[in-house]
Amino acid sequence: MLNITFAPKLSGTVLMLIRILLIALFFATWRLLHRKKRTHAKNLAFTFMVVNLAFLIVSFSTPDLWNLNLESAKGIALAKLSDGFIISLVLIFSFLIGGYKLKNLYLTKGRLTISLIIGFLTFILMGYIAINNLEQPIKSGFISKNLVWIFIFIFSNAFMEELLFRGIFLKQLTSFFHPVWAIILTSVVFAAAHLQATYTPDVLFLAGIVLILGIIWGFIMHYTRSILATVLFHAGADLMIIIPAFSAFDVSG
Repeated sequence: MLNITFAPKLSGTVLMLIRILLIALFFATWRLLHRKKRTHAKNLAFTFMVVNLAFLIVSFSTPDLWNLNLESAKGIALAKLSDGFIISLVLIFSFLIGGYKLKNLYLTKGRLTISLIIGFLTFILMGYIAINNLEQPIKSGFISKNLVWIFIFIFSNAFMEELLFRGIFLKQLTSFFHPVWAIILTSVVFAAAHLQATYTPDVLFLAGIVLILGIIWGFIMHYTRSILATVLFHAGADLMIIIPAFSAFDVSG
């Protein structure tokens, strides 16, 4: 909520100071709970600490640093790739250094066959709907010209968000709540994070859709025990946003 929803409303300096304070607070809490052998609470404190650490580190990676043009599909895609790669890398390595296993983050094959079936079918369905959106027809040659950048954007965003909102939290929260409530809680936060979206005039409607999708993806991740299906499904859903957005604003390649 702090790092995404409210971040645009705070100055860079204030946001950085809050993140540093939260990292210190959750680190101290993590160590205290570790000594008291409060395993589940310790794990949750660690998770909050690394989330703030990831956003602190990624805040130094700006489009200007990489000389990216955010008025082009290439620039937008590479900016998303940069953010997604750094956040995901910090989260994964932090958990590994902290002694956790990748399966704790749903980074495992899980129920591989059903994951692939769900993932590819939903990705294809979402892509078909996005390409055949009659309200925002796509110009001739747009897809072929921007396909690489579209794919870089959607998969960078999908993996990062699934890891951030569900992968690192679901197992932690199911130690405190029934899985249904853990899924709903992560979905509410996921929906709230989209209240700062600028690519739609009706953010409340978007947040409602995101809430429903978040619940569906949470159940899929919990059932398949893997992030794979939800990343593919999420990437397909992002096609429904990024293709019309790129096309409407005539973002060049």
